[in-house]
Amino acid sequence: MSRFFQAEVTGNVLLSRTHNILKITPLQPHTMPYPGQFYLLRVSGTLDPLLRRPLSILRWDEDGLEFLIRLKGRGTLLLRNMKPGERIDLLGPLGNGYPEPVDGETPILVAGGVGIASVYPLIERFRPEVRLFYGAVSAGDLYLVDEIRGLTRNLHVSTDDGSMGFRGNAVERLTAYLDGSSVPSPVVYACGPEGMTKSLLGMLRRRGIPGHVSLEERMACGVGACLGCVVETVRGYRRVCKEGPVFDAREIAV
Repeated sequence: MSRFFQAEVTGNVLLSRTHNILKITPLQPHTMPYPGQFYLLRVSGTLDPLLRRPLSILRWDEDGLEFLIRLKGRGTLLLRNMKPGERIDLLGPLGNGYPEPVDGETPILVAGGVGIASVYPLIERFRPEVRLFYGAVSAGDLYLVDEIRGLTRNLHVSTDDGSMGFRGNAVERLTAYLDGSSVPSPVVYACGPEGMTKSLLGMLRRRGIPGHVSLEERMACGVGACLGCVVETVRGYRRVCKEGPVFDAREIAV
């Protein structure tokens, strides 16, 4: 089954001036995604912008796919302004998703900013044991909080400015939680900005906690041909779009 397919926009929910959820319905047979995978969306019928935009899959069912979009430039502005009935073509699902926990492991999710889109599918998949640590700059940058609270009671919110939840970032909140709680065989699943990821990897290594981290990198081809999204690992350079975006936390060079 081809990973190229066309879809129709069926909804575009504006969450704020910088974020929206784009809902689409595929018009051709397509492969169902797995948590942590991503799609490349063509944002225009012309060559401007030239490159497709990579987006983690947020939610899906037999009828459609949903993506959380953060406004960053011309491409995401076009996606933000799409109207129901418009057509869009996609390539996906792509990359490697999150592996299942080993028997006895307690899954802990960590999300920073729009990294919530990557780990969101795991909340329902891993409940009721799952614990989610979700951080952003301020309360206005946290999305889907009400929906998440309907899926798990183990939500730990943090904001840099203290406007909601713990004052600090998600890694600091997780560290405090681990210091004060007994968690049997924790395993972390995470996605967020580079600073959060680097801090998290250091903490996991100091404590000997395994984890799986989705890396946010600029992608062009999405299939490993252009080598534009390589990252350094203990096994050499790896392509985020092909060998990732999810990597074993122990493999990523810090």
